[in-house]
Amino acid sequence: MKMKLILLAALLAPGSAGAQEIKSSINKDGRTVDDINLPFVNDPGVTGAWRSVAFVEKPEQFSLDKDAGSGELYLKELIFLPDGKSPNGWLTWTKGVVMHHGDKTASRYEIKELGGQKYMFFEWKSGDYTIRHQKPNYYVLKKLAEIRRDNIDLPFRDDPAVIGEWESVDFVESPEKFDPGAKAWNGELYLKELVFLTKGKGGKPWWTWTKGVVMHSGDKTASRYEIKKLKGKTYLFFEWKSGDYTLRGAKPFYYVLRKK
Repeated sequence: MKMKLILLAALLAPGSAGAQEIKSSINKDGRTVDDINLPFVNDPGVTGAWRSVAFVEKPEQFSLDKDAGSGELYLKELIFLPDGKSPNGWLTWTKGVVMHHGDKTASRYEIKELGGQKYMFFEWKSGDYTIRHQKPNYYVLKKLAEIRRDNIDLPFRDDPAVIGEWESVDFVESPEKFDPGAKAWNGELYLKELVFLTKGKGGKPWWTWTKGVVMHSGDKTASRYEIKKLKGKTYLFFEWKSGDYTLRGAKPFYYVLRKK
């Protein structure tokens, strides 16, 4: 069967309509530095997680059939949060540009739809650009997932059984996979405990609870919990809605906690 080749048209060039101007200079150490003090312009289409699938010299060299998903790539993913933010404090963004505050680079990106999927073409301004003054190559990233936000505006319903301190004992794919006699997670548990106070208050100021649900005000997640008695001990099964859920679209795993 004849291979279908999809090539991308040239990226939006500096100076084109809609592109923010990026000014560059050589500093006293001989490094290329970009002006990263760019005004924020929103781009709703960029927020979410993007996974790298290819690395090319020029965007027009990308072949969807031949390159997507092939090879070991240094840059694994990019995550764009709302309001120009990212999970990494040294990266911010504005429409069409990602600013690296450590390297002082402003890298252009453009989003294209190819084969029914969204792809990003992202300038890779590594040391070849900043030190050796070469033209940057491009990472090609595929849209993995949109950012998930749960409704956390839930009315309070009391649950006297949950009040108290719970310590983590395991981390499992689903509650059904938990065996009190055989630990599933061999590593150190990130979540050490949960403390449920009265009237829906949590042990930390950024989370609250109502019957069956824990709300995280920072991540905007509503995680279900369920209390079960197994072999004479009381356990709480708690949905762990980490970045894998909010940013990458994955199904949450569960922490298993035992009441102290």
